[in-house]
Amino acid sequence: MEFATVHSILTVILFVGFVAFVIWAYSKKRKSDFDEAANLVFDDESESKKQHSKRESEHE
Repeated sequence: MEFATVHSILTVILFVGFVAFVIWAYSKKRKSDFDEAANLVFDDESESKKQHSKRESEHE
């Protein structure tokens, strides 16, 4: 096989993989998982505030 043929096949494979990844990422089935992951930062923040206030009350 020539280099150009291998390069073309690799380009098509990568393009198909990219399209599959985009479809997976934007599918409606994944929306709830991504929404939950996006809100994890806020969940950790509230827990860390609780732990911080608990530590302060223990030291007093």
